[in-house]
Amino acid sequence: MFPLRRLLLFTLIFAFLVQVIVPTPTLAIESKVKADTNTAKITLEQAIRIVKQNFTIPEEFRDFRSGYSSYNQRQTWSLNWNASTGAGSFSAQVDATSGEIVNLYSWSSADDREGYKLPQLSLKQAEKLATETVHKLTGSKYEKLQLVKNEAAIPLTLYGSQKYNFYWQRIENGLPVQGNGVSIQIDGESGQVNSYSLSWHELDFPDPEKVINKQKAAQAFSENAFLQLEYFVPIYRILTTENNEQIKLVYQLKNNGMLDAISGKPFDLEENLRFASDGGGLENAQAKEAAEDSVVLSPEELREIEENTKLLTSEQAITIVKKWIEIPTDYTLQAMSLNKSGGFYDSRIWYFEWLSRDEGHSQSITARVDAVDGELLGFSLYNPIFPLNKDAASSSKLSADEARQIAENFLQKIQPAKFSEVRLKTDNQSPLLPEIISEPESNQTHLTFSYERMIDGIAFPANGMSITVDLYTKKISSYSLNWWNLTFPKASTAMAQAKAEALFLEARPLVLNYILVYKDGQQQAKLVYLPSDKQQGTSDLMDAKTGQFLNRQGNPLSEPVKANHFEDIAGHEAEKEIAVLGLAGIFGEYGKNFKPTSELTLAMFLKALLMIDNSSSSAIYNLTDREVLKKAQEQGWLKEDLAPSQVVSRYLASKIIVRYLGLEKIAELDGIYQLPFADQEDISPEAAGYIALASGLNILQAENNKFEPHKTLTRAEAASVLIKSLNRFLQ
Repeated sequence: MFPLRRLLLFTLIFAFLVQVIVPTPTLAIESKVKADTNTAKITLEQAIRIVKQNFTIPEEFRDFRSGYSSYNQRQTWSLNWNASTGAGSFSAQVDATSGEIVNLYSWSSADDREGYKLPQLSLKQAEKLATETVHKLTGSKYEKLQLVKNEAAIPLTLYGSQKYNFYWQRIENGLPVQGNGVSIQIDGESGQVNSYSLSWHELDFPDPEKVINKQKAAQAFSENAFLQLEYFVPIYRILTTENNEQIKLVYQLKNNGMLDAISGKPFDLEENLRFASDGGGLENAQAKEAAEDSVVLSPEELREIEENTKLLTSEQAITIVKKWIEIPTDYTLQAMSLNKSGGFYDSRIWYFEWLSRDEGHSQSITARVDAVDGELLGFSLYNPIFPLNKDAASSSKLSADEARQIAENFLQKIQPAKFSEVRLKTDNQSPLLPEIISEPESNQTHLTFSYERMIDGIAFPANGMSITVDLYTKKISSYSLNWWNLTFPKASTAMAQAKAEALFLEARPLVLNYILVYKDGQQQAKLVYLPSDKQQGTSDLMDAKTGQFLNRQGNPLSEPVKANHFEDIAGHEAEKEIAVLGLAGIFGEYGKNFKPTSELTLAMFLKALLMIDNSSSSAIYNLTDREVLKKAQEQGWLKEDLAPSQVVSRYLASKIIVRYLGLEKIAELDGIYQLPFADQEDISPEAAGYIALASGLNILQAENNKFEPHKTLTRAEAASVLIKSLNRFLQ
């Protein structure tokens, strides 16, 4: 598990470096770069001095490189210091106009150290350092910044040092500006700034006095049907025999619930958001003959053979394709395959690909046919030369309505029954006006129309059909059908729309925000009402029967893991250990109190181990006590049949921790352990190895030369044991 975490950490670091070091396109022409750098208000020398005045560059980072970029009316110096040994780097970006540090990232090979180490800084101390740094770097902007309190758990860092992350939101006219603010990361061991980022746009902000009030906004939210009743299915859930039970009635938030705060109308971002249609991938279709009469076939193999005898042959499937599209004579069948479709539509699909090379240009036609019922599921005509017809550029171009008419004429012919059960989908459409479509742009050669399936007036977006029309040749260039034979729950089981909206807005009330948009190449600030997303345990999807918020698998959201800030540990010898475990969401059974001297149950101890091992996962956090014990048994940490309420003795803790560290085989060796404790007569021979290892590794210490194997661990002692175990596990 830990090597995977390390890989993920390196991936994140690499992604961050790309953002910081190469955030914007560099100018391609050297003379242009020179001209821009000469006119920059902040010189390269000044940019270097600004960074070094605010941060200490390690002496070993002697390899220095700089860069300059000009993009979207912002000029930036990129400064990079690297260790010649490759053991670290320090990168910064300085605004060449204002002299502000806008990005910073520091890395050292020490950050990759394996083994947990208690942070020198508490969260409160790190927040103080972060606040001072942000105040210093942002100057007068700091007055418009507001620290965002984060209640989420901070998992223990099992590689390198603990990191603390903070974010300040920009506030204008008392309202948050989405996308503007400051983020900073503080190293919990050194107190150094690991990363820093400032995002700030100089814009005019509309006067909030002109907006509609929250009551009218809620009314507009309802009138525009932002919460729509739909059938929902988790597309990626594994097919089971109970798949019909996986179809849910849900209320789905549309268009992000974004209302223009001045007009009260749905906010149009003026963007075309398109989703890729369901397509078939080319797979290796080579088949091998096996005519060995002596080979015994399993029932599953015989069933597969029998099913295949009922399918369309490739020739029959190709005949169906040619009924609807023309395959030119110069095209050759390059590949074909027969495979299960998977998912909810458990069928067999023939896939074909024809290729032609004309004047060095590769052209292809692909098609998919249901091998059971013979439906044409899709086709695509690809040609890299647009428009397809060489003379088409001089021909007239279809309007949106004309293209739609061609598309729907085809759909009515190929799928008359199914076409009567769909409705047209449009990009950024108003929920009440689904039939409105926009005209194609001047350089657009094709127009795609997507239709979603409707069941008794309720949308099922996972099913439908899409079709693309060439605006010059006036022909269909692609078609795709996605349709499952399922049973849907009755709409009468859903709660009323008004009740659903009331529950939704109670959990996610509409809040006024500034958002940043681009219009006519210029960035602008707009006032919008948005459903609040600060409330943990909410989403855009709500069960229409129960009102529970759901995840994308259609399951109720788990209770989020929150950091615990204990009020009864000040001055305790294990205060630091308890505090970091609390921040990781561990030992929160008693709320704000930790109860250091209370006894520890087996379920509490094992749950803490599982939380550490799974980065404070909410899935672990929400396990029942019985599920915790079962999970620990699966991990091999617990092999005894014990009750969750069983108190944890020092011997039981030793046994569990030694197994956790993967040392059980060593502990089970006979006759090699000589225990130095005065109470060794209380230690059974089978316990000697576990206790010797736990003591020798300094995880559980003896007092007054007595180990006291049957003494119950307190919660504070357990916290110390867990932290010491992490040090030994990774060293």
